[in-house]
Amino acid sequence: MAGPKLDFGGFPIPWTPTSRPEDETDMYPYRKQTRNTRTLPVGWRFAEGRRPFHQETIFDEVVEIPLRDGVKIYCDIFRPVTDTKVPAILAVSPYGKNGHDLTVISVQGFRIFDNIPFRLGLPASATSGLEKFEGPDPVEWCPRGYAVVNVDIRGTWDSEGNLYIEGSQMGVDGYDTVEFIAAQPWCNGAVSMSGNSWLATEQWATAIAKPPSLKCIAPWEGFTDKYRDLICRGGVPKNNFASFIFNKTIRGRNDREDIGEALNKWPLFNGYWEDKVYDTSNLTLPIYALVSYSSGNHGSGTVRGWNQAASKDKWIRFHPTQEWFDLYTPRYIDDLQRFFDRYLKGIENGWEETPKARVSILTYGNRFEPGPMWDVPFANYPIPSTEYRKLYLQDSGNLATSLQAHESFVAHHADSYQAKPSEFVLTFDKATSLVGHSKAELWMSCKDKDDMDVYVSIRKLSKSGEVLEHVNVPWESLPEGVNTQHDVPMAQTVKYTGPTGILRASHRAQVPERSTAMIPYHPHDKEEKVPPGEIVKLEISLWPMGIHFEAGESLLFRVQGFIDTSSDFPSHIDKKLDNLNEGRHTIHFGGKYDSKVIVPIIALPAQ
Repeated sequence: MAGPKLDFGGFPIPWTPTSRPEDETDMYPYRKQTRNTRTLPVGWRFAEGRRPFHQETIFDEVVEIPLRDGVKIYCDIFRPVTDTKVPAILAVSPYGKNGHDLTVISVQGFRIFDNIPFRLGLPASATSGLEKFEGPDPVEWCPRGYAVVNVDIRGTWDSEGNLYIEGSQMGVDGYDTVEFIAAQPWCNGAVSMSGNSWLATEQWATAIAKPPSLKCIAPWEGFTDKYRDLICRGGVPKNNFASFIFNKTIRGRNDREDIGEALNKWPLFNGYWEDKVYDTSNLTLPIYALVSYSSGNHGSGTVRGWNQAASKDKWIRFHPTQEWFDLYTPRYIDDLQRFFDRYLKGIENGWEETPKARVSILTYGNRFEPGPMWDVPFANYPIPSTEYRKLYLQDSGNLATSLQAHESFVAHHADSYQAKPSEFVLTFDKATSLVGHSKAELWMSCKDKDDMDVYVSIRKLSKSGEVLEHVNVPWESLPEGVNTQHDVPMAQTVKYTGPTGILRASHRAQVPERSTAMIPYHPHDKEEKVPPGEIVKLEISLWPMGIHFEAGESLLFRVQGFIDTSSDFPSHIDKKLDNLNEGRHTIHFGGKYDSKVIVPIIALPAQ
């Protein structure tokens, strides 16, 4: 059953056939399954080298979930053997529910860890192989008294219907899924959700729909505005990413939204993209949000969703690793269980005493140096006592706290990955921690074109002037002999360079009532071209950061024509410059041109 094809905002959705499950790749071994229930005994394992079950577990395969429009989707359920009803944790996405024929070594699902350097520090033995990609592992959660429900959403794998790429339909289907699971005879009526990326975005969408049985959510890294956070950040279409992520990672039997084609048709914000914005302002349920600095997709949106939520019981944590790592780390599985125990089982365990914000602060460095500061506690986020310091661009590539009197400028080529950026440096004379959003305010012009795609970033320099990189995998999880940043390949999954910001000059308009001092709100609904040579002011918010500088270390501020970071999937993304830049971009500063970068300085809590 394909189901209806809805339109949103009066814009006809472009559709394209979905690659079928049988169209195998190295990421997608597939074997069709049938409805079945069996018990996995203690010691059972999916494959040699995978983590075995240490408690008897019931496995319900290919359970049918009816949606309100008649479409049927499918899930796999793992639940403890017990006479006591248990809460359910949903993992909902298009990436495969990982159910399989237990007599055959085959997996239905997106297996990306094997393609990541060092397997992200998570050996195959760390998980059972039954976890949905980016989702909780049943071998971990069932013995803790929870059922794990892996759901193939509408239009994916063998689930019926056409696949909507995020948006309000996800919330409608999420509502029906939550209530169906809550009504199962083994469930205590309390449901939550878990997981990263799509699995987290699904949580925002479902929570907004307000299913009564959804008692709390744990969106561990999920954007809340498809256009601004992911697909057209700063008004610059991310065509390469749109092409890769959905063509390579989706399997189903009908059609899916063609996001790449939608971006080609509607590069400006409209009703179609509005349906993919999650307004969390009416949420009142408990929330435990997780943010990493390294994700180029989720950081700002997670903070936005958490900040806008009306919930009194909400917590946010920034971690120093890659977005998937914490899901399988015992320390943070225990932490998440305390949250779930409190709101799904009603256990009075003191969770409410957890600091509202726990922030990891990066120090960069190598294996034998002090690592990041983990979970520094604060009363809120942004940190209330933050000092926002203005650093003005100066001659000779300096940054200073005062505006230079005379006007000046620098220029850089903006139309090649080989082009050198414009750079400005501030050396700290005492230990300084920067935590939160930063913002660039730049006066810029271009004689060669009537528009500019401007990319800004903040990097850290060592005392000797080396440009540093943070390794996302904890050193103890890396092989012996991997001791410095130079031993780790440049890929965003395993390395973080620093916060970035993006803005297309023709999208520089703002909505003042929706902007904050550090985060301008750009409507992106029209273009205001810049006549060649004309100087305009651009305000560009950089995504959240947490970086500590010792005395003698330096902040490097870069302005250039492409993103200053590693690629999400370097072997898959086209190396062609993916923007409209031509020629040279000029930055004007000094005198009447108060070009600057504003950084958030905080005082560390007393130990």
